[in-house]
Amino acid sequence: MEASLVVCILAALLATGACLQCERCEEEGPSCTGSLQTCTAGQNSCGVVLTELTLGGEKTQTIIKGCATSSQCNTRFVSTNFGKGMMTRTSIACCQTDSCTPTPVKVPPADTKPNGRRCPACYAPSSQQCREETIQCTGAETQCMDIAGPPKSGNFHSFVLGVFFLCCPAPPR
Repeated sequence: MEASLVVCILAALLATGACLQCERCEEEGPSCTGSLQTCTAGQNSCGVVLTELTLGGEKTQTIIKGCATSSQCNTRFVSTNFGKGMMTRTSIACCQTDSCTPTPVKVPPADTKPNGRRCPACYAPSSQQCREETIQCTGAETQCMDIAGPPKSGNFHSFVLGVFFLCCPAPPR
């Protein structure tokens, strides 16, 4: 009985010790530093996400570092066109060892060549009602997406509320 209890405790300690640790931070700009966080089950990578927001011709970048899943890491690049001069372009890089530093991530130049696809698009700053328009999708933007509800507070999307329609790339296969 005592031996099986010791085996159970040892197994639990080994399972706990196998958790990945990644740097966690979020800043406006292309870099940030933070403390280590222990990843939860299923988060098997450390990721760096760099997002470039274009709004009314002004570009800002936001970086987030932290734990990620394999499926998040496989995304690599997403371009999203909300219409009315609002676009986000996001790149992600990952690594799979404790405290690792993923390859520096850069957002590639925008592909502004129309690809023949069109999507309804709208967004509204604050709580205004958005007015839908049809936009030309460009580059790898091959699908329309519908997002409803207030976005997560605490990131660059916090000023955008409501229902969004937009052009976005097809998910990776």
